Amino acid sequence: MKNFFEALTPYLRPLIPFAERGLSICAFIFPFVEVASYFGPKVFLSTESITLRSFYLNHLVKVSTFYTDNNLLIFIFMVWVFIVCSRGSVPLTKFVRFNVIQAILLNIVCSCSGVIFTFLPVVLRESMLGVIFANFLFLGMVLLIAYSSLLIAYGRFPRIPIISEAAKLQVQQG
Repeated sequence: MKNFFEALTPYLRPLIPFAERGLSICAFIFPFVEVASYFGPKVFLSTESITLRSFYLNHLVKVSTFYTDNNLLIFIFMVWVFIVCSRGSVPLTKFVRFNVIQAILLNIVCSCSGVIFTFLPVVLRESMLGVIFANFLFLGMVLLIAYSSLLIAYGRFPRIPIISEAAKLQVQQG
């Protein structure tokens, strides 16, 4: 059996960078779902575009509903992933650990901004200023996730001002 894995190793070695990058990009599902559940209804349902409304109602509502129904389980899973990546108890590369921790920290930022938005006064939240604020936060987070995913796909580390430093400290600590 050992000879089988030794013979297979040279063929699997080129797939390792793709697996690292894929796993790192998949971690950004946490902040995307978080921002879609908080700001999605305000962004997609306040527009007059039927295409955006139907995209939201057919696709994003299902993901957001699953997230809100299983919020506690997803939070526990995310905390477990964060602890595993920060301690380095699973043999993952520093590239994967850094990007997963960065995605979880970005999720925390999305969660905090969503909670702050929901506790704004109704007059402010439902006005044109509230819609602009929700669009800014939603599009800003989606663009930040796209930027990070693009750099990860090229094998580079995305630099997000405060979050990257915190993720770097967590990876170094483990």
